[in-house]
Amino acid sequence: MNCVICGHESGYNRAVIDRFSGAKIGQLCMNCERDEFGKVFEYGSRGDDQCVLCRRDGHIALPRFVPTEERNGNTIVVRSTIDDGDAPQLCDEHFHAITEDEPPKRVVRR
Repeated sequence: MNCVICGHESGYNRAVIDRFSGAKIGQLCMNCERDEFGKVFEYGSRGDDQCVLCRRDGHIALPRFVPTEERNGNTIVVRSTIDDGDAPQLCDEHFHAITEDEPPKRVVRR
Protein backbone atom coordinates (compact mmCIF):
# COMPACT_ATOMS: atom_id res chain seq x y z
CA MET A 1 0.00 0.00 0.00
CA ASN A 2 1.20 3.53 -0.68
CA CYS A 3 2.00 6.35 1.73
CA VAL A 4 -0.87 8.83 2.20
CA ILE A 5 1.59 11.74 1.98
CA CYS A 6 4.20 11.02 -0.70
CA GLY A 7 2.32 8.31 -2.63
CA HIS A 8 5.32 5.96 -2.77
CA GLU A 9 5.37 2.37 -1.52
CA SER A 10 5.38 2.76 2.25
CA GLY A 11 6.77 -0.55 3.46
CA TYR A 12 5.50 -1.61 6.85
CA ASN A 13 5.88 1.43 9.10
CA ARG A 14 2.47 2.74 10.20
CA ALA A 15 -1.11 2.07 9.16
CA VAL A 16 -3.53 4.98 8.75
CA ILE A 17 -6.92 4.01 10.17
CA ASP A 18 -10.17 5.95 10.53
CA ARG A 19 -11.03 5.37 14.18
CA PHE A 20 -14.78 5.71 13.72
CA SER A 21 -15.36 3.45 10.71
CA GLY A 22 -12.36 1.19 11.28
CA ALA A 23 -11.43 1.61 7.60
CA LYS A 24 -7.75 1.35 6.69
CA ILE A 25 -7.09 4.52 4.68
CA GLY A 26 -3.50 3.75 3.75
CA GLN A 27 -0.04 3.76 5.29
CA LEU A 28 2.56 6.26 6.42
CA CYS A 29 6.16 5.69 5.32
CA MET A 30 9.11 6.19 7.65
CA ASN A 31 10.50 9.15 5.68
CA CYS A 32 7.21 11.09 5.74
CA GLU A 33 6.73 10.31 9.43
CA ARG A 34 10.17 11.77 10.17
CA ASP A 35 9.71 14.78 7.85
CA GLU A 36 6.26 15.72 9.15
CA PHE A 37 6.44 14.78 12.83
CA GLY A 38 10.11 14.57 13.77
CA LYS A 39 10.39 12.57 17.00
CA VAL A 40 6.87 13.31 18.27
CA PHE A 41 5.68 9.70 17.89
CA GLU A 42 8.74 8.29 19.68
CA TYR A 43 7.48 9.80 22.91
CA GLY A 44 4.20 7.89 22.68
CA SER A 45 0.66 9.11 22.51
CA ARG A 46 -1.20 11.26 24.99
CA GLY A 47 -2.74 8.12 26.43
CA ASP A 48 -6.21 9.30 25.54
CA ASP A 49 -8.30 9.86 22.43
CA GLN A 50 -6.81 13.26 21.56
CA CYS A 51 -4.68 14.42 18.65
CA VAL A 52 -0.95 14.28 19.49
CA LEU A 53 -0.56 17.82 18.12
CA CYS A 54 -3.54 19.56 19.75
CA ARG A 55 -6.40 18.85 22.13
CA ARG A 56 -9.03 17.98 19.52
CA ASP A 57 -10.51 14.49 19.29
CA GLY A 58 -8.32 12.01 17.45
CA HIS A 59 -10.01 10.90 14.23
CA ILE A 60 -7.12 9.07 12.53
CA ALA A 61 -5.03 6.43 14.33
CA LEU A 62 -1.44 5.74 13.23
CA PRO A 63 -0.57 2.34 14.71
CA ARG A 64 2.81 0.77 14.01
CA PHE A 65 3.22 -2.49 12.12
CA VAL A 66 4.95 -5.09 14.29
CA PRO A 67 6.66 -8.06 12.60
CA THR A 68 6.17 -11.53 14.05
CA GLU A 69 8.23 -14.54 13.08
CA GLU A 70 6.85 -18.06 12.83
CA ARG A 71 9.05 -21.11 12.36
CA ASN A 72 7.84 -24.35 10.87
CA GLY A 73 10.78 -26.69 10.51
CA ASN A 74 13.19 -25.05 8.05
CA THR A 75 10.63 -22.48 6.93
CA ILE A 76 10.49 -19.02 8.50
CA VAL A 77 7.44 -16.86 7.83
CA VAL A 78 7.42 -13.20 8.85
CA ARG A 79 4.04 -11.50 9.17
CA SER A 80 3.21 -7.97 10.18
CA THR A 81 0.37 -7.21 12.55
CA ILE A 82 -0.97 -3.83 13.57
CA ASP A 83 -0.22 -2.83 17.17
CA ASP A 84 -3.01 -0.37 17.88
CA GLY A 85 -2.70 -0.48 21.67
CA ASP A 86 -1.41 3.06 22.24
CA ALA A 87 -1.25 4.42 18.70
CA PRO A 88 -0.77 8.15 18.14
CA GLN A 89 -3.83 9.90 16.76
CA LEU A 90 -4.44 12.95 14.63
CA CYS A 91 -7.51 15.14 14.42
CA ASP A 92 -9.08 15.57 10.99
CA GLU A 93 -7.57 19.06 10.64
CA HIS A 94 -3.97 17.93 11.17
CA PHE A 95 -4.47 14.84 9.00
CA HIS A 96 -5.81 16.88 6.10
CA ALA A 97 -3.05 19.48 6.54
CA ILE A 98 -0.44 16.86 5.65
CA THR A 99 -2.37 14.98 2.95
CA GLU A 100 -3.77 17.84 0.85
CA ASP A 101 -2.37 18.43 -2.64
CA GLU A 102 -1.17 21.89 -1.66
CA PRO A 103 2.43 22.29 -0.53
CA PRO A 104 2.50 20.67 2.93
CA LYS A 105 2.60 22.87 6.00
CA ARG A 106 4.95 21.64 8.69
CA VAL A 107 3.04 20.55 11.78
CA VAL A 108 6.23 20.40 13.84
CA ARG A 109 8.47 23.43 13.95
CA ARG A 110 12.21 22.82 13.84
